[in-house]
Amino acid sequence: MKQWFVVNTKPKNENRAAHNLESGGFEVLSPRLKVRKYRETKFLDVVEPMFPNYIFVKFHPVDDYHMVKYARGVKKIITFGGKMVPLQDQFIEFIRGRLVDGVAKIEKKRFKKGERIFIKDGPFKGLPGVFERELEGEERVMILLEGINYYAQMVIDSDLIAEP
Repeated sequence: MKQWFVVNTKPKNENRAAHNLESGGFEVLSPRLKVRKYRETKFLDVVEPMFPNYIFVKFHPVDDYHMVKYARGVKKIITFGGKMVPLQDQFIEFIRGRLVDGVAKIEKKRFKKGERIFIKDGPFKGLPGVFERELEGEERVMILLEGINYYAQMVIDSDLIAEP
C-alpha cells in the first residue's frame, strides 16, 4: 500500500527531486510559500520552499524504496529510530488545503496599539519600538521608536516589524 513519507532533498533541489519523482509516476507534494523579503533597499515577492530541503512523496515502502531513495535530487528518506514512519493522509490534505497552485501565503500579524515591536530589517534593524497604528493600505504602519528618554514617530513598511 502506498503511503506518504518525508524525503530529504539535496540543498536547493526540491524542484529537481519532485520533478524526477513525478516523472517516475510518484505523487509528490512540494509546497511553496510566497513571502515579501527586503533586499537592497526594496521589497521583493519571493516564492520559496515551505520546508527547505524536504518534500512529501507517496510510495510503497518496500517496492518503491530504491526508486525514491536514488532519484536525482534526493538525499535520503527520513526515518525515526531507523524506521520509515508514514504520514497521515489528513496531514497532507491539511497542507494542500492551504495552497493555491502549490503556493501558500502567510497572513501578516496584526499588531495592537501599544504593542512592543522591533525592526527586523532595513536601516533601523534591531531597534525597539511601540506599534502606533496602521496607515491607509496594509503595507505601511506608524511606530514610535524608542530612544534615550524619548520616542520618535516613524512611518515604516509593515513587513519590517516583528514581535520582540
